[in-house]
Amino acid sequence: MTLKRTMCALLAASMLTTGVVAAQSSASAAEVDNESAATATEESAASYGLASNIADGNILHCFDWSIDQIIEELPNIAAAGYTSVQTSPMQAHDGSGHWYWLYQPTNFWAGNELGSADKLGQLCTEADKYGIKVIVDVVANHFAGNHSNIPDELKGSEYYHNSGYGTSSGQKGVDWNNRWQVTHCDIGMPDLNSEHSKVQEYVAKYVDQLKDLGVDGIRWDAAKHIGLPSEDNCQFWPAVTKAGLYNYGEILDSPGGDGAAVMKEYTKYMSVTDNQYGNNTRYSFQGGQPMGGYGNWTAQGVDATKVVYWAESHDTFYNGQESQEANNYVINKTYAAVASRYGSQGLYFSRPYDRSHNSGSYCAKGETESAFSKEVAAVNHFRNAMGSAKDYYLSDNGCAVITRQNGGAVIVKGSGTGDVTVKNGGGYAKPGTYKDEISGNTFTVTESTISGRIGDSGIAVIYDGFVPTPDNTDTNVPDDTEVKPTPVTGVNVYFDNSSYNWSNVFAYVYDESSGTAKSMAAWPGVKLTQKNSEGYYVLNVDDYAKNGQVIFSDGNNDASKRYPADQQPGMKIGGSSKLFKAGNTWVDYTEKKVETDTEKKTDTDKKTDTDKKTSDTDNKKVTVLSGDANQDGKVSLRDASLTLKATVGKATLDSKATAAADVNGDSKISTADSLAIQRYDIGIAYKSIGSKVEVK
Repeated sequence: MTLKRTMCALLAASMLTTGVVAAQSSASAAEVDNESAATATEESAASYGLASNIADGNILHCFDWSIDQIIEELPNIAAAGYTSVQTSPMQAHDGSGHWYWLYQPTNFWAGNELGSADKLGQLCTEADKYGIKVIVDVVANHFAGNHSNIPDELKGSEYYHNSGYGTSSGQKGVDWNNRWQVTHCDIGMPDLNSEHSKVQEYVAKYVDQLKDLGVDGIRWDAAKHIGLPSEDNCQFWPAVTKAGLYNYGEILDSPGGDGAAVMKEYTKYMSVTDNQYGNNTRYSFQGGQPMGGYGNWTAQGVDATKVVYWAESHDTFYNGQESQEANNYVINKTYAAVASRYGSQGLYFSRPYDRSHNSGSYCAKGETESAFSKEVAAVNHFRNAMGSAKDYYLSDNGCAVITRQNGGAVIVKGSGTGDVTVKNGGGYAKPGTYKDEISGNTFTVTESTISGRIGDSGIAVIYDGFVPTPDNTDTNVPDDTEVKPTPVTGVNVYFDNSSYNWSNVFAYVYDESSGTAKSMAAWPGVKLTQKNSEGYYVLNVDDYAKNGQVIFSDGNNDASKRYPADQQPGMKIGGSSKLFKAGNTWVDYTEKKVETDTEKKTDTDKKTDTDKKTSDTDNKKVTVLSGDANQDGKVSLRDASLTLKATVGKATLDSKATAAADVNGDSKISTADSLAIQRYDIGIAYKSIGSKVEVK
């Protein structure tokens, strides 16, 4: 099968308008049938490089988020490459406030503090515009201990197992290797009689309601505690999965009995979780070592396309709390290793800010910085682009290496960063030269090896679908010969190319004074295109003026076209403008004043006071950080998303934000601006993005 060759988030803006219009039309026109609506959704998914179905992509677990909070973040979720979002349980429940009450339901219909049924439907409609699928967590194994609020029709004792086995005081202890006890015990709450047709009917109706609202999939809580057709002829799973939605079941550790055989029977109806593999992988990276081997269940014959992997879940975070000791750096490396695999669905857990089991609250949006980070997005883009290509895993030279057949590779270093050479497992990764989507570093792939430098994230993602150059249809990328001499104010760095004649000039500007390195753009930095009156390339560095350092290169890692040399610190800016000229000389430089036509005034140019006042108003300029649409002092994917929202009327920008978002300078906000900002975020320089500029 030919691999998807997509630029993922890079192509998002270029195709978004069509997808949004199509989705809006399908939602509002009654005569448009389901097939047309599905086509519009597929077009939206394609515009972000998302997988067309849940099983072929990765999932963002929006744990405890309200529905409104998920809707608000949809542009960022799509740009980060998640095919699906997963909500917390939407059923009414016992208790209030804390997260765990959501897992003690009292009914089978949608609507609670997270949002109403209508609000859930709104999420599904909005998600379709981005090609994102919606998964709802469903609790069907048990009801809350307090039965006063459950439906009268389900209060009879015949609807509960009443086995006497359970985890509460006074109950018989559970033998977790005894399959019957596992499916008939109470896990702190009354266990529903899953074999009863009426219980099956109630749950199936809830599934139908979710489907009617536009939900695409279901995560079944405590699935291992619900029996299978081979066990007491329990027809629960055939009854509740017949609606045709995507299904996956939470099965922690072993399901009891003949574990592999039981898991294979579950996969006739759903995908299943492999928490042990995720835990072991996380522990390995915490110890600075790559993971070992294939998944726990796939090694025992479970179909790899029917497995859900994660770095952590709400259980490891809150119940066992074992994953809390792992920082985001370890979590992201673990996710990279498990979510880039063939077939399996990777789930990324949005960590709550409150880490206490007894005080974590629902409707509290968790961390997004890590979930939307460049490295996590790159893994998702890779997963989407590789499609159904088989994988090959090996541990080599302190790295976990996942190669995809006739595709690319994800390399995760057990500890640290730096140059690595690892085996090309199975010869799967195609030979060639690639750019790591995360760091921009060059990697060379041969039939037997993969070599390159892994950046600060400890992760490298390389594949043929990531093309770190503008496509030929982008007419906004300027030709150097068309750039007019422009005087620039502030602190700048200048490059005299007349002595070097490099085909391209890049400036890597960084600051390490705070102990944490920051850079204007990922290596090789910003491509210089703007020139001053003397023909020197120029870049404004106001934000790096005091402690910043600069390395110039041609952007191709040619050692003869880089200064200072590799592994040497950059040249210090020192608070004043500098010029790099012949002989590798770094000197102070003052921009020469350019006399413009407006400064050469004749008597006929003299204006009245009224004319002058009007002219001053018309020509008033403001200084903005180009690309910083949300005015937070930096340029990121959030700015691209906000620009995109403004383009389609989902957000309103004030004059300063509009000026910052208009990066191509055509006096309007468009998808081209959003696309350019997205490219900048992954290290592709464009005009003055990332620099302070004066605009009217």
